[in-house]
Amino acid sequence: MPGAGNMRAIRTAIAGAALIAAMPFAACAQEAERAPPTELGLAREIIDNGFPPETRMDLFTGFVDQLTAQMLNTAAGLRDDPKLAAALERHRERVIALSRRTLEDHLGPLMDSMALAYADTFTRAELEGLHAFVTSPAGHGFLARSMEINSHPAFAEANQAYMNDYMEGVPALQDQLRADVTRIMQERQSDASQ
Repeated sequence: MPGAGNMRAIRTAIAGAALIAAMPFAACAQEAERAPPTELGLAREIIDNGFPPETRMDLFTGFVDQLTAQMLNTAAGLRDDPKLAAALERHRERVIALSRRTLEDHLGPLMDSMALAYADTFTRAELEGLHAFVTSPAGHGFLARSMEINSHPAFAEANQAYMNDYMEGVPALQDQLRADVTRIMQERQSDASQ
């Protein structure tokens, strides 16, 4: 039976892996205004050239793959327990598969909304400058390739150190949330019984 430290590391890694799978696509829902057609057209071309359609799926699922792998690396002690490590790896593979299946239905709308966000965020002159860059040989696929930086060994090492430190604080946050929810539920139960 795994020790308490290992169980906490496992719970943290599982929670983190589940959360990180959704991270690239988390956004605040707001009512979007429609950008002028010219700006929106430029923005769509920027997105299509910056994130070429033929590589989008692999790009976004690769991002999830990289982050979940780093998240599991934060679970101290798993390297000493091959069965637990294998179970977490299977979980990670299921998270990635779910992410890919879900993304298949949402990638088009995500890219469309990104184009709208570009059109609403940048001025026409800025859009023209971005368009000129991403349609050039040097700029084609730049936005997508800049996401690949996450898997570069130097960035991955620095990001792993950040995740390790961050994940050390997650159990305390989970405990605080659990205590807050327990207190609220007890208060409601007490109020209902009066």
